[in-house]
Amino acid sequence: MKLQVGDKVRYLNDVGGGEVTKILGANLVEISDELGFTIPVQESELLLIERPVTQQNTQTAPANPFVANPEVATEVEDDDIEGNDLPHLFLAFVRDEKDSSKFEIYIINDCNYHLLYVLSKKQENSMKQISTGFLEANTKMLVSECGYDEIATMEQLYFQGIFYKNKEFVLQQNVSVDIPINPVKFYKPGVFVVNDFFDEDAYVIDFYDASKVKESEEKELLRQVDVAQIQEALLSKKEEEIEKPKKQDKEESIREIDLHINELVDNPSLMSAGEMLDVQMKTFETELSKAVSDGLEKIVFIHGVGSGVLKTKIRGCLERDYPQFSYQDASFQKYKFGATLVYLKKGRR
Repeated sequence: MKLQVGDKVRYLNDVGGGEVTKILGANLVEISDELGFTIPVQESELLLIERPVTQQNTQTAPANPFVANPEVATEVEDDDIEGNDLPHLFLAFVRDEKDSSKFEIYIINDCNYHLLYVLSKKQENSMKQISTGFLEANTKMLVSECGYDEIATMEQLYFQGIFYKNKEFVLQQNVSVDIPINPVKFYKPGVFVVNDFFDEDAYVIDFYDASKVKESEEKELLRQVDVAQIQEALLSKKEEEIEKPKKQDKEESIREIDLHINELVDNPSLMSAGEMLDVQMKTFETELSKAVSDGLEKIVFIHGVGSGVLKTKIRGCLERDYPQFSYQDASFQKYKFGATLVYLKKGRR
């Protein structure tokens, strides 16, 4: 049956549909989809759903997915898939069956939430829209087609999305994600592979997984809390030392300070290498100043052999900030090459 203006139609091989607004050719019509966008479509790709009693060349207002339709609200319910409650999105490239130099681009919504989305690509100092629309829960949608020449201009895609359901739901974060595209991959073997979404091989990019985002945010929060606790403990320890200074033996003329990180903090495994080095150097400068204040003649800093980073930092600090002091390797018999002896009185290099 030939389609006419005003016919309501659905896509045969995809979700969604709209209303025929214009006849463009023998087998080509223009439809206004559910979001109000007009696009040309082959008649063979459409299924007639409803034909008005009187045929008029009118365009209906686009459907708003956030306004319930009283005629269908009681009939339509979301069918949730168990275990698919957190948003998970993919971008997929599939080679055209008739022309291997062309690709179909799909968005895959692998979760129990419907999705309103915008897919754009970076173009000089602005963005150019590739596709925008509505994607039902647990479905995929063909959003664009392109060739190798267009792939070369897609080094950076940008995706924005909003999740919702037609019933009560847990509010999810809006998505705003950069998707890097490497055009070279489209020429390499092993990129287009067997997958869970298509019968044919496809290049599938997992660009948003809410479960991993949540896990990463929780880890970062724990790390920040742990670092804050360590810094607070160090500050508290310094305050205690100021309030209750150790009695200094008048005969003491040399002091040992162990700068190994496990001697300075309780749980160094929670710290990065940079944070550890920062704690060690602050301890070095604090203890050096304290030794001078206490009137010591010598002080030994035990830094260990290791990679030599801490030793180099200590000696560089002495050269730069304390040129009045001399230093040398401490007793080889006792420390090997793992300690530096600093003379706090007039001494020798």
